[in-house]
Amino acid sequence: MQKLVEPIGRLSVFLGKACGVFYLAAIGLSVYEVFMRYALGAPTSWTSETIMALVATAWLFCVGAVTQQRRHITVTTMELLVGEQVWRRMKRIAIVISMLGVGGLIIMLWGPMVKVLAAPQTTGSAFDPPIPTYVKTAFFFAGALYFLQLLANLFTPSKDLAEPTEMGVE
Repeated sequence: MQKLVEPIGRLSVFLGKACGVFYLAAIGLSVYEVFMRYALGAPTSWTSETIMALVATAWLFCVGAVTQQRRHITVTTMELLVGEQVWRRMKRIAIVISMLGVGGLIIMLWGPMVKVLAAPQTTGSAFDPPIPTYVKTAFFFAGALYFLQLLANLFTPSKDLAEPTEMGVE
């Protein structure tokens, strides 16, 4: 299992950093829509849905990097109260509990994903892209990435659980 810790971490960090491009594209499209709507009086029918899909993608696939680098919100007061050894055990227990929750989420996402892949859903707007199908599928894969990164964190040596890491950043 130790051989998978580093590749999963690298994948998570890569995807997390790559998602920045989606946010940049969303900002660019927002500026484009404002220009088209207010300067030219010709609003688009596609930018809002495209921006939502880009931001949803970025948000979903950043989960691995946030988890790998341990940048999520934590209550560190307990660490000060219980000491380093107990805190490490508590972190491991939290990872296992998280894995149970994410595992349940993945199971719950499987059915809707299979359903929309069999009969793709669209937004029903003038642009009518298959964003519901895309997001439901992306949600499942982001959940799988989250679970794999939690598993990798579980098998990270105890001493490495103490500090956030930035694997793959030189």
